[in-house]
Amino acid sequence: MINSLVIGNVPTTTFTTMAFVSLSFIILLFLIKKFAWEAISNMLEERANKIASDLDGAEQAKLEADALVQKTEDELTNARSEAAAIIKRAKENAENSANSIVSDAKKEAQNYREKAQRDMTLEREQIIESARREVADLSIQIATKVLKKELNKDVHDDLINSYIEGLGTQNED
Repeated sequence: MINSLVIGNVPTTTFTTMAFVSLSFIILLFLIKKFAWEAISNMLEERANKIASDLDGAEQAKLEADALVQKTEDELTNARSEAAAIIKRAKENAENSANSIVSDAKKEAQNYREKAQRDMTLEREQIIESARREVADLSIQIATKVLKKELNKDVHDDLINSYIEGLGTQNED
């Protein structure tokens, strides 16, 4: 193959082949340097910059994700704390309401007891007053009957018995 590239018919030896390949390689390097090296260098540099940028972006995204996770955990902790505080306030309110209801019920019961006591006292006084009036009326009736009749033992016993019977019939009415 190399023979066909060479213009003249040069005897092929290893030295000439090496010299030709070396010269061709140097020319190729020169041509690559002149026409392609800058483009390849720019492409590799752009690629290196893109990779570095992607790594920086990935690192930044990781930091943002970590910050977001931390923020979420903090918000969750705060939410739990607020929930615990709300539950505590609700329990305190419930206890206060229960205590208030019990206290009001005790006051109402005490008021009912006092009213019942007053009603019983008033009823007792009315009964006593009624009994006094009846005793006074009966005393007047007895005195009237005694004054009308002369008292002896038999009359006296009859008067007492009739009086007792009269009391029984009055209480039934």
